[in-house]
Amino acid sequence: MFAWSFLATGWWIYWGLLFRGLGNRFAWKEGYRRAVGCFTRGLAAAPQNASLYYWRGTLYWRELGDPAQAEADLTRAIELAPHKMARAFLNRAFARWYTFPPNREGAAEDFRAYLERGKDPYWRHVAQEHLEQLAAM
Repeated sequence: MFAWSFLATGWWIYWGLLFRGLGNRFAWKEGYRRAVGCFTRGLAAAPQNASLYYWRGTLYWRELGDPAQAEADLTRAIELAPHKMARAFLNRAFARWYTFPPNREGAAEDFRAYLERGKDPYWRHVAQEHLEQLAAM
C-alpha cells in the first residue's frame, strides 16, 4: 500500500505543478483549476502531505480568488509542518489581508510568524512593510 500511495502522490504532484505552470505561462485559469484537482487527488493518497495543502491553498487565494478555502488549506499545511512552512504563513497572511472584510489581526499574526521563520530577504521586507501598514491603520 505504501508504494502505491507514494507513486500516486508523486504522479499527482507532477501533474499539478505542470498545470500550475501552464496556468502561469498562458494565464490559463482552467490550468489552475486542474492543478487544484491534481493536488486534491494527491491528498487522497497522502493526506498528511503539507506541501500539497500549501500549493493548493496558494492557488486558491492567488489565482482562483477563494480566500476562505486558501486559509483552510494553508492552516492545514502549517498544522502538519509548522517549521517547514514559513511561506504558508506568508500566503495565509496575504489571503487574510486581501479578503473582504480583511482579517487584519490574523494577517499581522501571520506576517510576524513569517518573520520568525522565513529566510528570503525580499519576502521578509514585504512582510515587514505590511506589518507597518497594519500598525498605521
